Amino acid sequence: MSLHIGICTLNAMRTLPVVMDSIARANLHDRLWVVDSGSTDGTIDFAEKCGATVMHRDWDGMVGQRRFLLDRCRTQGADWALMLDADEWPDASLWSAVAKLMEKDPPKTVGAVLHRQLMFHEKALDYVCQPERRLRLVRPEHASVMGSCGDQAEGIHDRIQVEGETIRLPGKLMHDAFVDVADALSKNLGYARVEAGSNRTNGGLGRLLFSPLAAFCKQFVLKQGFRDGQRGFLMSQTMAIVTWQKHLLAAERRLLDQEANQSSTKVQ
Repeated sequence: MSLHIGICTLNAMRTLPVVMDSIARANLHDRLWVVDSGSTDGTIDFAEKCGATVMHRDWDGMVGQRRFLLDRCRTQGADWALMLDADEWPDASLWSAVAKLMEKDPPKTVGAVLHRQLMFHEKALDYVCQPERRLRLVRPEHASVMGSCGDQAEGIHDRIQVEGETIRLPGKLMHDAFVDVADALSKNLGYARVEAGSNRTNGGLGRLLFSPLAAFCKQFVLKQGFRDGQRGFLMSQTMAIVTWQKHLLAAERRLLDQEANQSSTKVQ
């Protein structure tokens, strides 16, 4: 059974060495593909030194990048494809489970759902944003990539789907997404801009007032983020602020659209 690994990158040198080290230690892959959208921090040279085939593709969203990688794995004859972000890597237990899956190769199984664990300040969070399941290991001929806002390259997140049975694998997919709170807020502001314009239910007064509190309570209370200590509190607050940003930007868009429509009506 052949395993191809696909990684999307853009100035990923903060986390890429850890990712590549994890891949090298496991030594399960047959091909390693990297699709890069214009890195200037040495990502491309480093990936090539690690044995990756690096391809440039202008950024049009994660959906487009992931589709490109999955198509490459499919056309190059991969039996299995593991799709990773540049800040994600399997731990030893997950690699062991991947190896066992490929060895058994159950014919009806076309995908495996992985447990992604968020890290903050390079420390794992056991409760905030947990459990988080992601379908990332698939048989390419049975898989496709969708957007969070439809089947085109829309929305802030991609979603891999398959036609057939899936299983859950033990182990963790470590996710070192943010350096600190400032980095998390900066990155999520971009996501908030997309979300603000993609969902017309965003930006209402009720959501603007109460959704941030609900987001905090979900992470800190319901998911027991308080058990992650101060980092759990900081990340729960970050999730609340991100939610507030989304609805605040949507409220502004609603106001400007309303004023534009009123001006258009007066002209007519």
